Amino acid sequence: MTKQKIKKLICVLSCAALAAIFIVTLFLAAPTVSPVSEATGRTITQLVKVDDKFERVEFAVGRDFTAVSIADLSETGLLTKVNYIADKFVQPGSFGEKYRIVDLTKPFDFAEKGTLMIAVLSLDSWSENFDKQAERLSKYKMGDYWCFTVKLPRIFSASNVYSNTRLVARNGEIENYDFANFNTNYVKKTESFSAQTEPIYIDLQFYTKRESLNNTFITIHYQSTGSAFSGIKDCPIIGAESAVKGMDEHSENLLNVFGIIAAVVLAILAVLSFVEKSDKFVAPIVWVFGITVMLLARYFLCEPTAVPLFWSGLAMSMSFIILGGALLATGRNIGIGKVPIKYIFPSLSAIGALFAFICPFIPFGAANTMIIVCKVIKGICAAALTAFIGWALFDKNDKHGILQSCCAAVIAVAVIASVFMPHVFPTQINPIFWLCVAVTATTFVSVVAVIMEMKKSNIYLTNNLHKEVERQVKDIKTVIAERDSLLQFISHDMQKPLLSSDTLLDTVIDREENSEQIKALKIIKQNNTRVVSNLSSISGYAKFNYIAEPATVVDLAELCSELCDFHRFDCSANGIMLKNNVTADVKAFVKHQGLQNALSNIIMNAVEHSDCSSVTLSAKPDKNKVVLCISDDGKGIDGNLDVFAPYVSENNTETGGIGLYICKSMIESMNGELTYETGNGGTSFYIALLKA
Repeated sequence: MTKQKIKKLICVLSCAALAAIFIVTLFLAAPTVSPVSEATGRTITQLVKVDDKFERVEFAVGRDFTAVSIADLSETGLLTKVNYIADKFVQPGSFGEKYRIVDLTKPFDFAEKGTLMIAVLSLDSWSENFDKQAERLSKYKMGDYWCFTVKLPRIFSASNVYSNTRLVARNGEIENYDFANFNTNYVKKTESFSAQTEPIYIDLQFYTKRESLNNTFITIHYQSTGSAFSGIKDCPIIGAESAVKGMDEHSENLLNVFGIIAAVVLAILAVLSFVEKSDKFVAPIVWVFGITVMLLARYFLCEPTAVPLFWSGLAMSMSFIILGGALLATGRNIGIGKVPIKYIFPSLSAIGALFAFICPFIPFGAANTMIIVCKVIKGICAAALTAFIGWALFDKNDKHGILQSCCAAVIAVAVIASVFMPHVFPTQINPIFWLCVAVTATTFVSVVAVIMEMKKSNIYLTNNLHKEVERQVKDIKTVIAERDSLLQFISHDMQKPLLSSDTLLDTVIDREENSEQIKALKIIKQNNTRVVSNLSSISGYAKFNYIAEPATVVDLAELCSELCDFHRFDCSANGIMLKNNVTADVKAFVKHQGLQNALSNIIMNAVEHSDCSSVTLSAKPDKNKVVLCISDDGKGIDGNLDVFAPYVSENNTETGGIGLYICKSMIESMNGELTYETGNGGTSFYIALLKA
């Protein structure tokens, strides 16, 4: 095993071990909200209407109803039991009905509508420990009252809440509900059902004087959709106002802040993945997406919402999305035929996410079965993820980074723990929440590290490429220089004997008397002259390397003026008028010397071969180009000829030169185009150049 593999193995195992230790430590050692013990040995006497008469009836705590006493309260405490009557709205604070005591720490099938009651008793005025209990409650005393706050969790999906007989909160609307029937000063009737949930805070006040002690009864009338999420799912919290609200606000702020941070990280990862055009970031994006949505869904459940079931289902399903992302990152195919288990388990995780999402919307019995199925799926996928991570650690072909493998290991530990660990409140002591934060941060660092490594590699490759290009350019320049030297040598040295031969031929022709011999000698001289002309063209081409000349911005009017001045004598000697109509300020991005040579060649061809009386230069802009035209009024050119091919002539291909061939090459080397039109009225050559 290589040092890199050993390092990766140690890092991944260390992260998994630290995550497990963190979960156990925080779950066992962190300060939690303890349940408030049920008041015992207490009875409540109330007037109950029996046969049109009111009678005093005693109700015993623990038998007829459940209650807590302020004598047992601390800074914060959980109310784990409530009194419940299904399918009926009873009078607030009334014990005229037989209540069912419900333990909120266990699953319970609440009816579609009903009444929940929380009883909070004052001190027992007959207790021998009254003074001692009153002294212990002194820190909660404000004036003549002991003051506490109750925070009610989400009530699905509409509710009206009373403190004794006073309406203190209402969320949504209950169908056919008349407030006047429940002894309140609030006169209204709601006709139709509408959902709305939010946490509710109720302030409780208890007289401190022994002779006038009072109890408080919180009555909740609720209506839901009849799904598994009816009534309440979490425990109410009671305690000092600052402690209860502070803990809740702290939890909400953590969800808000880290939810936004996770969303920003997700956006950055998505942009980086798009810019880099790489699919290696898909898996991290999936699990960061799951974390982001889970945190934001939990946050929205802390706020007023008309769709609590949607946010609840979304929050429950996101753990499977996170797990699916980790499976995508570490999974691989096996076997000779490569069984695609890399995608089987993420697909199974997606099914689990779907099942978890619909749990809040289906009846209680079906939801309980679905939750068991979800736990089985989560366990199978977590086991597969653990196996994939172990496989990757010992696979020499594994290319996953250390940080990404560590993230997958932490996700595996968190998912396994979530199967067995109950819901932990508040958020600040929930180890799964903090592991999600750690995974998000580590994922961002790992993706940035991968991109930086890719950039570093690209810079290295680019530098090497530049060096290679520079070397090849140098080689090409050397080859071109050698070629030009060779061409100049050949054209110069070959012209000398040919020029001497031309002089000797003139002497021989003058002395020869045989007409046939004179004719043959003249043909030899003509061919000799043609070769000398071509060698002169080659010599000029070799002296000027138009390919290597840099392009610059050239004023075409100025260039054409110089050319006309240069060629005006030759034109006048042949009875040709040379006109320059390029007077406007027209500029092009060209190779100055190359364009000048090409124009000179075309003008001289017109003078020598076109039998014209005038040659005209003109220019006009055409979109992003400038078209330079050299036209004559001569006899025109045979349209069947390719005048830009080397050694092509109108009369005889054996007498042609390479002038126009070189001109076309020159123009094309500056991203231009050379074309022509010909007819009985003359010939026009068009040079299309880049406009500057």
